[in-house]
Amino acid sequence: MEIFIAALLGAFLGIRREMRAQEMGEVGFMGFRTMTLIAVLGVISTLFLQMPYLPAVFFVGLVVFIGVAYANGVFNLQRIGLTTEISALLTFWIGVLVGLEMQFLAIILTILLASINAFKKELHSFIGTLKRKEWIGALQLLILSGAVLPVLPRVPIDPWGVLVPFNVWLLVILISGIGFIGYFLIKFFGARGGIPLTGFLGAIVSSTAVTTSMASQSKRSKLTGIFAVGILISIVTMQLRVIAEILIWGGGLLGTTILVIPLAMALVAASFALFFFIKTTKNHNLTAVKSDVKLESPFELKPALQFGFIFVFVLFALALGQQYLGNSGIYMAAIISGFIDVDAIVLSSLESVKLGEMSAEIAKNAIGIAIFMNTLIKILYVGILGSKKLLLRIAISVVFICLAGGVVLVLT
Repeated sequence: MEIFIAALLGAFLGIRREMRAQEMGEVGFMGFRTMTLIAVLGVISTLFLQMPYLPAVFFVGLVVFIGVAYANGVFNLQRIGLTTEISALLTFWIGVLVGLEMQFLAIILTILLASINAFKKELHSFIGTLKRKEWIGALQLLILSGAVLPVLPRVPIDPWGVLVPFNVWLLVILISGIGFIGYFLIKFFGARGGIPLTGFLGAIVSSTAVTTSMASQSKRSKLTGIFAVGILISIVTMQLRVIAEILIWGGGLLGTTILVIPLAMALVAASFALFFFIKTTKNHNLTAVKSDVKLESPFELKPALQFGFIFVFVLFALALGQQYLGNSGIYMAAIISGFIDVDAIVLSSLESVKLGEMSAEIAKNAIGIAIFMNTLIKILYVGILGSKKLLLRIAISVVFICLAGGVVLVLT
């Protein structure tokens, strides 16, 4: 079975290379058959358990073979570049990963390799548009995440056991990262595609982080409508994420009525997002990024730090509320948790119900409160960090979104 999977992955990579060679009118090199055999060779090298070093031996032999082929290409065929050769070496390790029963990692590596080969022209074109400040922005993000984050304590450092520096700084990096990715998505796809896509992808992790990032960007742009679309899409994604968490983590513990509330709120949010998108695209040319959206720097730490301070404040408020309010602290915790994110209260409530520490009714109430608060708090964040026009759009939308959820709550 492993040989069959490896052969499929190798063939997939080889077919694309052969297709490109035919498009260019060239003789195929490292095509369908060769890449298939290299992947199969990787699997075979893992079959002899008594010789665990065999993959390394096979790899060295493959390096020698490919090195000879590369030298021939350079001197006789005037071929410059190592993409093909490195692709072949990685294909061997794809086969090894399959043989070691790491199929998921092998598939991810195959997708990455195929994407690099398939979008060669687009990648080179995009790199040609990069500027020095953008490369420096990437370096700053790497330093703050790769150099600072690992050395921070991963245990609480306060008497209440709530302030974990690693988690706080991770949130700061997350917000900065969303803004960083959004910068390049807007630059590559234009505001029309980049901002909504950022709203969706970012909200898979944190809709609040998306809101703070986009709100800060809206002050430098006339396109407040499209930033409203991005924030509303993040609200839709957040509601759908809650539904998925309840279904997957909670099973049928809370019933189905609790699912109707976030579903109704998601539908209203999606309707407003569609309305603002259509209205903005009619009034503006959203492909003209430079004239409509002012892209100053891909890396901005100030909005992320502001949100980080708010996050720390909420953490301490949550801890003190639970300590001094007893059982009623659950609802207080839900309210305060909603200021930051809903995942913590949703998952902890579901776990408490499973353990018999909380009734299903209280859990539903806590989750409902957190959903409403997390949606309403978007108005506050936009008011602090965003433009007045964006605040008006988001405030009107959020009021109707929460009204829809409230009506469903009363009716159910």
